[in-house]
Amino acid sequence: MARRKRRRQKKITFRITLSQAIVFGVVVFCLLSGIHLGFQGELGDSPTWDDWYAALGLSSTPASTNTVSEETQAVHFIDVGQADATLLQSGDEYCLVDAGEADSETDLLRYLDQQGITKLKLLVMSHPHADHIGSMKAVLEHVTVEQVLLPDFDKAPYPTTRTFERVMDTIEAQQIPTITAQTGQSFTIGEATLTVVADGVETENYNNLSQVLFYDAPGLTVLLSGDGEKEVEQAALEQGNVPKADVFKAAHHGSNTSNTRAFLQAISPRYVVVSCGKDNSYGHPHKEPMQRYQDIGAEVLRTDQDGSVVITATEAGLQYYTANAQSAAA
Repeated sequence: MARRKRRRQKKITFRITLSQAIVFGVVVFCLLSGIHLGFQGELGDSPTWDDWYAALGLSSTPASTNTVSEETQAVHFIDVGQADATLLQSGDEYCLVDAGEADSETDLLRYLDQQGITKLKLLVMSHPHADHIGSMKAVLEHVTVEQVLLPDFDKAPYPTTRTFERVMDTIEAQQIPTITAQTGQSFTIGEATLTVVADGVETENYNNLSQVLFYDAPGLTVLLSGDGEKEVEQAALEQGNVPKADVFKAAHHGSNTSNTRAFLQAISPRYVVVSCGKDNSYGHPHKEPMQRYQDIGAEVLRTDQDGSVVITATEAGLQYYTANAQSAAA
């Protein structure tokens, strides 16, 4: 019970907002100068941020006070620069899809620690490029991983990079069960289900080994397609397996090699989240996909501008938080 109680108190860590800094300064000034702020109601010995905000005539609680509890259904798009790392949460069970690049190891592990995560129900390698597996060895050594989902390497030349070999050596050394992605597979994450909608295509381009994954949680649906390009999207469409989803992680960091109009229209997402690095040399996200996102009426969130993005299911509907700001939508 003690461990459960501690986990219920884990928080998403956001930067302190300007309004919170102002409130903090006013509160300290009042305390040091003996000024009494007149609160209405019974506050007890420890006024909350809401109490201070109300007393000072402000209306919104800082984003840094928002707590993600064990009951939460959420998707976390972790800011790992020009790379991908997506955390799927259903209650107190988690799945991590990809693990950023090597340079993002500290940020990624810190984020997992801040969420109180010590175990992953599933770790997914969408494809073996370094910006998706660069910190995967570190994750494997940092938390307990129950199972690893791998792309179908029979569809491409087997990877030989040192980064990939380190990951596979760690999986073998820890005797973690692995499974090769196949269309139709499903995995249980808490109250949610993760389904392999498509499992890549025959290719010389590792991007096209990327699985198309559908995450179906109470009140929240998410579609992920790694760096899958037009060939992967077309194959999924031809199989008739592309479901509508509330949230779509922009394919290939918002590249025009992906994100076709037909694919986006099939998903019809309410939110599109682009995982990319600030001022990256690839020019991601490209202007053509950005226009398509707008055309289908999706709201776009970007880790290069917003920092890490968390979208949760609430009784009022979907709500999102970012590292730099907070917005709620019913």
